[in-house]
Amino acid sequence: MSSARQNNSIPAVVMAVAAFMAASCAGTAAAQAPPTPDRPWPIPERPAHDNAVEADTAGIDTSKQYDLAELIDLAESANPETREAWEQARAAAAAVGLVKSAYLPQLSLQVLGGLEHTPLPAPKDLVPQGYFVSNAREFIPSIGVKWLLFDFGRRTALLSAARSDSFVANVAFTAAHEKLVYTVTKAYFDLGAARGGLRAAHKAVSTATSIEDAAVAKQTNGLATVVSVAQARRQSAQARYQLAAAEGAERIGLANLVTAMGLHAGTLLSVLDSSQFPMPPGPQDSVAAAVDQALVHQPQIIAALGKVDASEAMLESERRSYYPTIELAGRGFQNMGSVSSDGKPYSSVDKPGGDIMLSLSVPIFDGGMRASRISMAAAKMHEAEDKLAEARDATAQQVVKAYNALTTSLAEGEAAHALSAAAHTAYDAALHAYQQGVGTYTDLATEENAVVEADTQVEDALANAHTAAAALAFAIGSSLANNGD
Repeated sequence: MSSARQNNSIPAVVMAVAAFMAASCAGTAAAQAPPTPDRPWPIPERPAHDNAVEADTAGIDTSKQYDLAELIDLAESANPETREAWEQARAAAAAVGLVKSAYLPQLSLQVLGGLEHTPLPAPKDLVPQGYFVSNAREFIPSIGVKWLLFDFGRRTALLSAARSDSFVANVAFTAAHEKLVYTVTKAYFDLGAARGGLRAAHKAVSTATSIEDAAVAKQTNGLATVVSVAQARRQSAQARYQLAAAEGAERIGLANLVTAMGLHAGTLLSVLDSSQFPMPPGPQDSVAAAVDQALVHQPQIIAALGKVDASEAMLESERRSYYPTIELAGRGFQNMGSVSSDGKPYSSVDKPGGDIMLSLSVPIFDGGMRASRISMAAAKMHEAEDKLAEARDATAQQVVKAYNALTTSLAEGEAAHALSAAAHTAYDAALHAYQQGVGTYTDLATEENAVVEADTQVEDALANAHTAAAALAFAIGSSLANNGD
């Protein structure tokens, strides 16, 4: 009798537990939302990650001057974009292993146990009340195996798609490094141009100060007017203003370089001046040859080709979903349990059992799901083909633009050196004439400004030429690691 009461209480206990869990979940979910609509939700403070800054600046020698190659090495170790691309490549490689696992049998261990209280109907000529109650206690550990033996090439197509995706991810990883090399190279030579402008500004301040002193001395001797001295002082003030602006540009250039490398913004970094580099050589091939080379080596195009391969494989996989599959399934278990009917004594069993079956599954109707998936895969394939054509056009345009920028920068460099030499000659002549009293200060100031402008153009031309050379190498898809060597 007590056993019957215990079994009758099982449904009530289950219902009570379910009601308690539902109420608890509802209360927990409500507590996650803001309590009122008229007040902002206070954002909790997260613990500071002090080690993040330490990781960014690890391995940097503040007493050393880094050249371009060393800066690139540091950037490849510290920049988060390359690490992100690396993790994506690792994930894509793991996806290949995931598809390969479908070729192997799948084993599973399952343990089923519990109590069951089941009223069952029965003929009234056998059981007067028309039903009987069965109480069972079961504990059944089992091990099962499932093995997909044949699927008409669907797994093969999925494996081909996964391998293509992994190839694309690896190419993207290389492209991330090449992009980082170009970005650091550009920031490095931009900093060099800013430092060249700073040198020209320092020289301008020194020259303007010397001329101001000379003008004051000539005024003392009655050889210069008040206007000339005022103009000289104005020129000195203008030079100091330009020096302050050049110092700010140099600081911004260094900050941009540190940021491009992926280092913490406050990192102290000593950088070797890029003025040591000579002008880069001009393009060795024609622009058409450069475009042809880019269409073969540019990572963007190679990745687009890989995406086309992956989309074609996915389309083939979806088409194979119309074919049947053959699967082997088996199970071995140990049945340890007992059963009692209407309070009678329990009957027990502790025996092994098992089964093995070969199944053939033939899809017949799925409401158009497979047809829709095939249409989606075909659209993805056409999209990948269009992306490939777009990548080829963009690469060709990028190469032509970089090629012309390099040739233009080299021509500007030659003209800037000639202009600088002429400006210095004209300035020396104007200074000599002014000192001899046969030249005006206005002419001297004009030539002084021309010298500063010409020297700045020389520095800009050097930086622009190296940046254009790096841009051309990046557009073609060649390595940029030795761009500054």
